[in-house]
Amino acid sequence: MRISIAGGGTDLPEYYRHGPTTVVAAALPLRVHVSVADRPACALAELNASDTTWQYLLPPADTARHPYPAAAGVVLGLRSLPSIAVGSLVPPGSGLGGSGAYSVALVDALARWSGQSLPPYRTATLAFRLEREVLGRTIGQQDAWVAALGGAQRLGFEPDGSVTATPSPALCSALARLIDNGLLLYRVPGTRDASRVLSRAPEVTAEHHRQATAAAALTEEAFLSGDIAVVGSALRAHWARKTAANPATDHPVCRRIGQARDTDGITGFKLIGAGGGGHVLIAADPTRLDRARAFLDGLGLTHVPLRISQQGLDSTQSTAEPSRCEGDTCASA
Repeated sequence: MRISIAGGGTDLPEYYRHGPTTVVAAALPLRVHVSVADRPACALAELNASDTTWQYLLPPADTARHPYPAAAGVVLGLRSLPSIAVGSLVPPGSGLGGSGAYSVALVDALARWSGQSLPPYRTATLAFRLEREVLGRTIGQQDAWVAALGGAQRLGFEPDGSVTATPSPALCSALARLIDNGLLLYRVPGTRDASRVLSRAPEVTAEHHRQATAAAALTEEAFLSGDIAVVGSALRAHWARKTAANPATDHPVCRRIGQARDTDGITGFKLIGAGGGGHVLIAADPTRLDRARAFLDGLGLTHVPLRISQQGLDSTQSTAEPSRCEGDTCASA
């Protein structure tokens, strides 16, 4: 999964059809695991073999009724589907691009099961098509690309939908400094479907495109500075623009955070993701971290250790162990 740093939302066709846009995002070590096999028991056994306590688990009997596997079959040209099990460390609707990560893992695992080997950029492209074109969800491209590639990425989107992904070591270094000096991630109670929030956004005009691309450049510059005070100011400005452009993005938790006093040490915040919901990124005064954490704990939020993952899509393919399902082909991502 990922945190969106700058330009979130401009990875939607509604924005980049007016001209090139740029989104900067970074991968987190929070993953969605998809396991596919010829028989349900094998798919579930492969998922459970990771010895992970999943916050969200979708066994084969449920994935058979879920729309995403069928949509993945469409983009891959498959006539039939194997048994599929899904596990995630974060529930859907958490604002961390979980559906994009799920789509990437699903496309990759099904491709391998069917004998196809896709490069990460192709997997990301098909994962976006799965959600946007087949399922008709109002989502952007960044989630799939960061899930496939990992690290901190600078993603350029052209009006024809083509994407250029460039790793950003400078952003990785800046984020490391910021995490050590007051950049915090908190989980918000409840979840929210980004697609529903984005579908209520007003029609994007050329002027909206101009303002959004200019704001993205300022926010990226703020993060690259590595200065938590500068980032706090940028996050405040970002959140004000976002809620003004689409009031549906506002959230009761953010209104309460906005009421924090200067002595509470919170200098800026934003809900993560274009839809906004599930997790909030906080810029806190490093000299008042204890006050900031106490304030956020008092709101019922849960602190999530913030780390950047350099790893994107990770895949395995094997013949299951004889004791489990002899001869079954199993792929997971």
